[in-house]
Amino acid sequence: MEIPRSLLDTLEVFEKMYDVVRIVDPVRKEVLNLEEQQLLATDVPCYELWKKMQFCENCISIRANNENEIAFRLEYIDNLIYVFTAIPVVIEGKKLVVEFLKEVTNSFVMSVGGDFQKAEKIVTMIEDMNRMAVRDSLTDLYNRRYIDERLPVDLLNASTKNEPLSIILVDLDHFKDINDTYGHVAGDQVLKEFAEELKAYIRKCTDWVARYGGEEFLICLSNTDIDAAKQVAERIRSNIEKKEFIINDKAIHITCSLGVHMIHGETEDMTFDHVIELVDKRLYQAKKLGRNIVK
Repeated sequence: MEIPRSLLDTLEVFEKMYDVVRIVDPVRKEVLNLEEQQLLATDVPCYELWKKMQFCENCISIRANNENEIAFRLEYIDNLIYVFTAIPVVIEGKKLVVEFLKEVTNSFVMSVGGDFQKAEKIVTMIEDMNRMAVRDSLTDLYNRRYIDERLPVDLLNASTKNEPLSIILVDLDHFKDINDTYGHVAGDQVLKEFAEELKAYIRKCTDWVARYGGEEFLICLSNTDIDAAKQVAERIRSNIEKKEFIINDKAIHITCSLGVHMIHGETEDMTFDHVIELVDKRLYQAKKLGRNIVK
């Protein structure tokens, strides 16, 4: 891929201002080597400076790519503060992102007049802001933004490794009745407890669960075939049916419907919207058959 001369000239200027300047494909985790003019697939950390070997739960390069807008982030690593900027670009019809990284620790300390307690509060605020960007404020599960950013990466990884990827979409049955009968505060408490229940059914290192919206939740199971995924879904359904949610000394019983879909082989061209459409159809079938069902 040939990089336009005008872009290279611009980046040369920015290289004098930033510690790291590079062009990446954030979904494929590929870095464009500007000298050799070729994409390098990397198994090394996304940012060698930060020594991160795992998926970043708040990847602003994917956000810049998805939303087609400039994204910013602050990061605190090893007592140093970094500012990171991601700018979406299109090169030869391909969507890429230009990344800029700069260490700004001294600037931050100076700005608080040497008050280290205040500086520590700023660092905590940075960490909280980054965390909140991809977390649901009620349940503390990942949010829709995280789904948008993480699912394309997992689809690509599954395709590259030729592994199955299973998605479970969960919906609480007749949740409106809970709000109408017990009030929205009780309904929120049920959602929080239900979210905690879902965490018990995933492998922490490979799987993840997010609040898709309202009373719907999405579970992503890496390297999991349809039979194993349906077993997970059935355990969730069965245990939730038996569980008593104690809210204000009242026992509330709920059920849930679950749709399960496996992607295997076709993940290379599978889009986020298509995946959601497929698993949502399975969930719709479960509801249509009477709810409290896995389909």
